[in-house]
This record gives sequence, C-alpha cells and structure tokens, in this order.
Amino acid sequence: MKESSEYLDKNFKITPNFQRFNQKNDIFNRAMWDDLIDPKTFFISYDITNYKPKKSKGFDHWDYALRNASWHMTDVVGEMKFETEGRVEGFTDYYTIQTQGPPSKAPELPIEETTRRIKKVATALGAGMVGICALDRRWVYTHHFNRKDQSSPKLDLPASLKYVIVLIMPMDYDLSKTIPSALGGSTTGLGYATSLNTANALAQFITNLGYEAIASLNDTALNIPMAIEAGLGEYGRNGLLITPKYGPNVRIAKVMTDLPLFADQPIEFGVKEFCTTCRKCSDACPAKAIADDAPQSEPPNYSSLSHITKWTVNAEKCFKFWVGMNSDCSICIRVCPYNKDYSKWWNRLGVRLANSPLRRFMLWLDGLLEYGKRHTAQWWWQRP
Repeated sequence: MKESSEYLDKNFKITPNFQRFNQKNDIFNRAMWDDLIDPKTFFISYDITNYKPKKSKGFDHWDYALRNASWHMTDVVGEMKFETEGRVEGFTDYYTIQTQGPPSKAPELPIEETTRRIKKVATALGAGMVGICALDRRWVYTHHFNRKDQSSPKLDLPASLKYVIVLIMPMDYDLSKTIPSALGGSTTGLGYATSLNTANALAQFITNLGYEAIASLNDTALNIPMAIEAGLGEYGRNGLLITPKYGPNVRIAKVMTDLPLFADQPIEFGVKEFCTTCRKCSDACPAKAIADDAPQSEPPNYSSLSHITKWTVNAEKCFKFWVGMNSDCSICIRVCPYNKDYSKWWNRLGVRLANSPLRRFMLWLDGLLEYGKRHTAQWWWQRP
C-alpha cells in the first residue's frame, strides 16, 4: 500500500487538509436533495412508460427501449431493498446479495498462486482487466446516502478488509460512437450490467472460499484512485481512468476482501503528458464542463474532492447537460484519442506514439482519420 499511496501523494499533490468524500455530495445524489440540481425527468425516463422520444436521431422508441433494457438488471437488483431500507446497491450502498460461505476456509496456497487464481477467475467472469491494491481508506466515503429518506448514515467498512480487487469492464466500442444519444447510453447500461454480474460472482467465489468479500460498483469508495493504485491506468483530462487496453471506454467495479493477495503497482504510459497537449475532450464538451487548463487543487464545486491537484470535471455543468438531453452524454469518451479498438495493431501503435515525442503527430493523425467522429444511430442499427 505504501508505494501505491505515495505514488498518488506525489503525482496528485495530496495535502494534509485532504478529507474523505461524503457520498451525499455526489452530483446524482445532490439531485435528490439540493434545489440547485434539478433532475427534471432524467431519472424517471429510465422507466420506459415515462420516456419521451425526440426528433433528434438516436432518441426514438427503439433507442430508448434498448437503453432502458440495458439498465434493467442493474436497476432491479440494485433496488431490491429500496422500499424497505432505502438502499440503491451498486450506487449508494454495496451489494448484500451474497449467500453465506462455509464454516472453514479453503486450504491455503502461496499468495502468488492465490493472486493468480483470483485474476483468472475475474477474467473468466467477464473482467477485461484486473488489478489489486491494498485498501486505502482515504478513498472510502464517509457516509452512505439513503435516496428514500435522504438520510446520510455513517459508512463503516469492516476493519478486516485489507485488499481491493479492481475490475475493468470494457464498454461497447461501436455503441460509444453514437454518443450522445439514448442509443449511446446503452453502452453505459451494458457496462454496468456486466459489472453487476462479475463483481458479485467474484465476491461469491471468495465467500465460498471462506473469506469476506463485498462487491461494489460506484458506491462505498472512489473507483479511479483505487484503479490507479492497482496499476490499471492513468488519470485523464476528462476526469476518467484511461486504460492501456480500452482507453476511457470502461466501467470500474471492485471487490473488497480479507483474502491475502499481492498488490500491483501503478503504471504510466504517457497519458498525463498526452492530455497536457490534447484538448479534444474539453473542446468537444457542449457544457464546457472539462477544464482546458492545468490541473487545479480546488474543484469547481463540492461534488468533487479538494486539496488534491488534478483535472476536475464540473459535475454541475455536466449533469445539467445530461438532464437537458435526457440521457447520459460521454462525448468526452467518444472523442478521446485513446478510445480505440486495440485489437487492431495500428491502434496499439498509436498508444506508443502518444507516449513519445511524436504525440503531436499522433494527435494530428487522430483528427485526420476522424476517429472521434459521431456516427448515427441508424449506422449502428444497420451494422451486420
């Protein structure tokens, strides 16, 4: 943990005044209690009986039908305890759907072999990348948020949990090309659906071995710092994790556990240097929510961390655009030069160029070849 946490301290200049985040101040939770954030029909549009088709392409009945279907299992499973306890598991609370494990632990293996097997199982269950870090409690939220009664109970994780298995779930590359649209929102829903299954199945596997395991998506703790500590990518100007295998077109899930594991180390492949040069996400953002200047230590509002120097998206401006569009946006993912199909050798070569003195050439080439160009919903529907 020391090496990974010191890496973040150094690279993000975390000051002694840094404080853990209260989940109540997340922009989606603020929409439940803060009059400054008006969600209008954003949330209820995910119930198909409330959707409102638009004349804009990518927002018709078929598009909303797929978007909402992609979210179906995540919503149903996540809200199983909403009426009784106000929990939205996966987004304000960790999952509690695991069944009880055995009375005794599985035979111990060398930590190297245990770690290898955990990563193998996580991959078999659907993870595109897997990394492990020690549980850095700075990234754990101070409080849950109850969306039913708007209370904010204190968040207490068992002290026995020492490790985090961070899971990278790739999203659909072709669907991401249609962003922004209701159809494009399906890539997010599908990413969460895969995350739901993978994280919970992995947690159940570890529980079956006789150890503690808690599955989590966006709830409980900040994903990006843990993913960086787990060696899965770097932080980008768009406020997202940039991975070497999928770029920013990913969802992140995690499983916290007491199973002894070997932690990975942070990696660098030129993202910070490239993002310092590139402005594609900030230029393309219609809400002007992405900073085009250097990283700052103070956020634009209290929906983000302070006393940590980084690029921070203005969550208020970003969500306001989402509300007006009635779907999530992710233009910053679509236009990012790292958003590529890395099964192609030439795209893997592009990453090497981005991490070299030729990065400006790679940026020019990305524009010339129109990689970040938006495709129509009809293009996606008609693809074989």
